[in-house]
Amino acid sequence: MPRLEHIGIAVDDADAVATLYHDLLKVLPYKAETVAAQHVRTHFIDAGPAKLELLEAIGDDGPISGYLKKRGEGLHHLAFQVEDVDATFERVHEAGYTPLGESPTPGADGKRIFFLHPKQTHGVLVEFCGSAPIRLEPQMIDADDREIAVYRAGAQHLPPLVLLHGAAGCTTLETAPLLRRLERQFQVVAIDVRGHGASTAGTGPVSFDAFSADVLAVLDVLEIDNAHLFGFSMGGNIALGFAQQHPGRVRRIAAHGANVTWTEKLVRSMQARLDPDTLTARNPELGDRLSRHHGDWQELFQQMHEWVATLPKQTPRMRDMASSIQRPVLLTCVDRDDLFPLDATLTLHELLPDARLEILRGSHHALPLSPLDRLEATISDWLLTS
Repeated sequence: MPRLEHIGIAVDDADAVATLYHDLLKVLPYKAETVAAQHVRTHFIDAGPAKLELLEAIGDDGPISGYLKKRGEGLHHLAFQVEDVDATFERVHEAGYTPLGESPTPGADGKRIFFLHPKQTHGVLVEFCGSAPIRLEPQMIDADDREIAVYRAGAQHLPPLVLLHGAAGCTTLETAPLLRRLERQFQVVAIDVRGHGASTAGTGPVSFDAFSADVLAVLDVLEIDNAHLFGFSMGGNIALGFAQQHPGRVRRIAAHGANVTWTEKLVRSMQARLDPDTLTARNPELGDRLSRHHGDWQELFQQMHEWVATLPKQTPRMRDMASSIQRPVLLTCVDRDDLFPLDATLTLHELLPDARLEILRGSHHALPLSPLDRLEATISDWLLTS
């Protein structure tokens, strides 16, 4: 169902209003964004279930400038998040309302939006918004023989949080939706590990130690002394291994769908997901999609296909690693994971010295198909626990 996404407030001086809300609520804006087409600069403040959007006019043109001249500062609109903004546009139009504009348009915060005039909504300007396709631009970090792609969001005064994707995944395929959800409370740093996404492969072999070295290189370059870590699937293993190797650089850990106990049956199941010929035969369009996210996805999948075969022999080391981690860990999984059985998460939970477990309702291992709203709330509550 639709939910209140944010409350828009027209302001003359965003810095002064931000100072006010910091005095009242002890929070600062986590993001500012200019929407040139609307001649407005937006400033977002986290306010629990919804956000506050401070709207500051740029120049004398645009709707916010006109609003401030006519009415002065104050409540500008209520915005409601909907699953399909295009379908909502058609539905309200057919119901007799007249949206402002001929179709939804790009707005701030990665949304597509449209408004209904306050004359039709009892004096309150109503906005409907839906998530637009997430388009992120990486910051490339030089690290010896490779370049590591990093995607950043959230204000630097917030606690740092590193996001790590799964095997043969990347930020834009897997962790980007969480990045958008978590930027309200964290300085988010999402990493494409070597050979994945926009990162180059380098010259070394694939290994958990090599992936951990990528995390260390990013933290060093960005001058982050220590950070929270979230990892999905293989990313969870990377987060755990990094915490074992560099405990002073880690605050708390959250791992979703991670596994440290590999059998030949699990290897076969994972390799079936990494076979390029099988994947493209089943879905011819998948190859084009993967090509947009990885440099050479077929080479990457083949490399990971071969590496997965080595994981049963690495299981004793991974289990020993887990049992020696001294940082608090939250393990999450879905109750009907179609790759890893629930026992895999329960086993890892028993190995970790300081761990909590949250089982979410779901049937897909893939992160984008997980219950992301529930997962985001669970991660935030855990990482912000003092």
